[in-house]
Amino acid sequence: MKLIRETMENFRKNVQQNHHTLKAVLFDMDNTLFDFVAVKLIACREILTYLGKGDGDLKKEPAELFSYFLRGTYGFEDYENIRDYMQERRLFTAQRYRYCCEIYDREKLQNLELYPGVRDTLEGLKKLGLRLAVITDADRYHAHARLTRVGLLDSFEFLVSADMTGTKKPDPAHFLFALDALGLKPEESLVVGDSIKRDIVPARRLGLKTAYASYGDWRSTEEIEQCFDFQLNAFQDLIGYIGTLNGTYVQADSRS
Repeated sequence: MKLIRETMENFRKNVQQNHHTLKAVLFDMDNTLFDFVAVKLIACREILTYLGKGDGDLKKEPAELFSYFLRGTYGFEDYENIRDYMQERRLFTAQRYRYCCEIYDREKLQNLELYPGVRDTLEGLKKLGLRLAVITDADRYHAHARLTRVGLLDSFEFLVSADMTGTKKPDPAHFLFALDALGLKPEESLVVGDSIKRDIVPARRLGLKTAYASYGDWRSTEEIEQCFDFQLNAFQDLIGYIGTLNGTYVQADSRS
């Protein structure tokens, strides 16, 4: 909190002297605000536990089911991934499939936890006068449910979801939609996200500032290119970086 107070004070001193002051921060949601892959693995584990009752031959390694979501055959959140897993193992019935989908949604939501420092950092950014929005590939229903679960729904002025734009990142529609809704220019906004390909690269092409949330990037095989303005090793690092953008450097302390 001391870091946030120092940045707020320095921000106010410099805001009128800097013609390019940051006005808004656009956040990716999953794996940027909370560890979404972790809860997906929990959900996969619970599905396999249910399917494995009475079947000692079924492997209960959640990564096996999770791998179906990574194929790209369907979306990262689509239930069809569960269906394919069940059908290929001759476990499919309509009733069991419906129940597996219920398990999947329930466990993902119930186990969500914010990364350390998210709530205090967001409050600090709002006190600096920054406008906050979410740009996510989740649909509006699931995005609202997740943000409500972690108590952040009221922390953001605006939400852009996949069903609002009809597309998903890295298509630029999400970013352009948010800028238009906020009435801001690209250079007045910062994008924070965990994916180089889906968040950072398209944002940079549009002229937005970028902060790469490396703490949430679970793609160990994805090549990380130095194409971002700043790397966040913890969510709290954002306070220090925004201080530099607005004319003041503040050393971020991820322990605060």
